[in-house]
Amino acid sequence: MGEPLTIALVASTAVATAGTLYSGEQQRKAASRNADIQEADARAATQRAEYDADLHREDVRRLVSAQRAAYGKSGVTMEGSPLLTIEDTIEKGGLDALAIRYGGDIAAARSRSAANLSRMQGSAAKTSSYFQAGSSLLAGAGNAYGAGVKANTPTRTLGPLE
Repeated sequence: MGEPLTIALVASTAVATAGTLYSGEQQRKAASRNADIQEADARAATQRAEYDADLHREDVRRLVSAQRAAYGKSGVTMEGSPLLTIEDTIEKGGLDALAIRYGGDIAAARSRSAANLSRMQGSAAKTSSYFQAGSSLLAGAGNAYGAGVKANTPTRTLGPLE
């Protein structure tokens, strides 16, 4: 009777161990996929910021052209206050473009940090699965040994008068 119980304990231990290892690997793969997506988000944030900064610079160029045209149409020469106004527009437009790029850099850095964290979590899940599998193996071996010892221990039956 002890042998089938021992076989069942060994089989259940093997299944539990394999399941634990498989789960750890799947968690690592999912975390890696998340990290890949987060890295793609980082690249997209950088590209979007560059694009938006380029659009802003183009808007500033158009604004400066409109300012020059308006000054020229009204007969104002490009010196003194009109020149300072245009220079200020160009300077502030350049600073705004840098701020747009900086915002993209911050978003990209956040996404890269999240990607690194996802990879670390995946690695930790896989490592944890090794420890859990080892624990399952030890517990199963102990249970199987206990079942084998119990099965091989003679039992004494008491008679009617004992």
